[in-house]
Amino acid sequence: MGQCGARVIVLEFTTAEVELLRTLLTQYDEILQQPGDDPALERLFPVAYRDDPDAAAEFARYTRSGLVEHKSSAAGSIAAAIAGGGSVQLDPQAAERWLPVLTDLRLIIAHRLGIVRDEDEVPRDPLGDVYHWLAELQTYLIDAIEALE
Repeated sequence: MGQCGARVIVLEFTTAEVELLRTLLTQYDEILQQPGDDPALERLFPVAYRDDPDAAAEFARYTRSGLVEHKSSAAGSIAAAIAGGGSVQLDPQAAERWLPVLTDLRLIIAHRLGIVRDEDEVPRDPLGDVYHWLAELQTYLIDAIEALE
């Protein structure tokens, strides 16, 4: 998947992996921009006050657009990093900015697969494979960041 050294993390993606990540990022941004129809959004934007719908709505009204902007910007920076092809060099701070997006992508896919708990089985199908691939990428980045500290 990559290597790290000299305070730089190098990721090597195949052409298919770049296309997959690009597609996932595009879909992620589309989901983020939806007004709230997709049930997976609750995993990305949990209800702040489950026992008080009015307070929850007010909290969402004041925070949602900023969170969407932040998440969309982070996804855009990943898209820009992979725009040049399969070789990506990241400093530790840039790599850390990838992690929440990868987490969000995994949460969306987990919702689509019906995964609720860590012990739920991931199906052996293409979407399950994407879920596992994202987990491997996330683990690699975490290990690489820790190795540079």
